[in-house]
Amino acid sequence: MKSRTSELTVGAFVVIFGIALFFLAMKVSGLSGTNLRDAYDMSAQFDNVNGLKTRAKVTMSGVTVGRVTEITLDPVSRLATVEFELDGKLTSFNAEQLKTVKANALDELRYSSDYTQASPAQQKEMEKQLLDNMTSITSIDEDAYIMVSTNGLLGEKYLKIVPGGGLNYVKRGERIANTQGTMDLEDLISKFITGGAGKLSEKSANEQTSTEPADASFVE
Repeated sequence: MKSRTSELTVGAFVVIFGIALFFLAMKVSGLSGTNLRDAYDMSAQFDNVNGLKTRAKVTMSGVTVGRVTEITLDPVSRLATVEFELDGKLTSFNAEQLKTVKANALDELRYSSDYTQASPAQQKEMEKQLLDNMTSITSIDEDAYIMVSTNGLLGEKYLKIVPGGGLNYVKRGERIANTQGTMDLEDLISKFITGGAGKLSEKSANEQTSTEPADASFVE
């Protein structure tokens, strides 16, 4: 009886441990808790997305703000196109913040040479066009870039948005232009070996060139 009780206890412990490990893996990989609010689609193109999978998390400043929805290959550019959803509540300005952003953008416009040289009517039109272009902006500026990064604990790949310092912002549904793909270990080793071989051959050629005048004078 004691033996059967011990077996049941060990079995229950193994099941509980397996469930806990499963939820830990889900939490770390960003696959749990991904109910996005006011979600919208974005995209980016990379030269290498090796290891990145759909439903991988998208982060900004360490906060999970979205997830990868689709990975395809562009047949023309031969680049990997990654589609992802972002949380609108986390990546958009509230009303007060949007007022400040618009005021800063108008100040920058009014200091530009095109604005100062324009007529009052043209200036008003330029201001209207600027404000109209900011109706669906995100909090991601155009100087920001997105990279394929690696989680240090389990090693899974995810997308990491690194903010820039610009005053122009990417709109919802647009493509983030600045990207950095996966850097494979094999590529690093290959570049290191190729670079080292190139330096050795260049050094050998320089040494051979420097010794030629001496050999010629010896023959004479």
